[in-house]
Amino acid sequence: MRYFFTKLGPGNSLASALLDECRLGEPTLVGFFRDLRMPELRDHPYDQRPRFSAQALELFRWAEGALEGYAVTSAERSVWILEAAGPMYEMEREEFEAVVGPTPHQDDVPKLVPVRVVYRRAVTHVPAVLQQITANRRLSSSTFKLIPEDFGLEMAIDYVLFMAGILTRFPRCSPETRNLEHLFLCLGDNELLALVVRIFEEQGLYVPPPTGGFVKNIDLFVRNYQSQARDIAGVYVPGRSLFRYGAIAVELKKSGPEAYTEPPTEVEYRIQLNGEPGPGVMTRSWIVENLRQCPNTRHWLEALVRWVPFGARLLRELEP
Repeated sequence: MRYFFTKLGPGNSLASALLDECRLGEPTLVGFFRDLRMPELRDHPYDQRPRFSAQALELFRWAEGALEGYAVTSAERSVWILEAAGPMYEMEREEFEAVVGPTPHQDDVPKLVPVRVVYRRAVTHVPAVLQQITANRRLSSSTFKLIPEDFGLEMAIDYVLFMAGILTRFPRCSPETRNLEHLFLCLGDNELLALVVRIFEEQGLYVPPPTGGFVKNIDLFVRNYQSQARDIAGVYVPGRSLFRYGAIAVELKKSGPEAYTEPPTEVEYRIQLNGEPGPGVMTRSWIVENLRQCPNTRHWLEALVRWVPFGARLLRELEP
């Protein structure tokens, strides 16, 4: 099952008008591809790179039924699962703006696709990794894009469709082949950050509120108010000295295209799920080792991944 991310105007600003209010008479997706016209889009050879946006071609093919899968977006405090309900058509900018709302550019010719709302669920009742889909940097600038390989995000969409009765099983589950790495990938970025914070705090250290990405490469500061230095499974935090607490800076990455063997210069440690162990680089093994020593954090994680079909089995592996 393939899933496509879709965004209805800048910041999903047109989602209410198109999906909730149905100002065009039915739920509709919109794509803005500047002055592209339907004949060029319709007649373009699929095996050639388009002059225009490849996303326009994907949206056109999805509307025609040539690409199977569901479109997913988050708007109006809901996660929407959509399927194409008719071919693409275009509307002149002036008419669209009069009926729906503003277009991003003066030369836009809006491309519209009727859709059927397969399922709508409150954003408060879906996994965090799906709640945060519009903040996903690989997707957020897209109008219509196939979701690249992202195990956790795809599992979360599977879960929503399973709860809706649309799927009868989890296509990506395969419990016997899943390990703790897959479990951590099912966490949203903020959840993984909170997990690491709790590990440090349960070990007796203090972690101020996360930096929120406002300090280059630094996600967390970890402080030690005790005079004795601490070694947290290879992460060394100096002790307090001369009325000054010991402290380190940490970068946290869920995964990345590269497995760096050393941290950036701004931090003492990088924690990356798919990293390669090296001086100052901790991997998922560091998280696993610490979870075995932190029962309170382990119980917290258990509640967090209750939606993951293989979560309970894997968490039992962390018990001493």
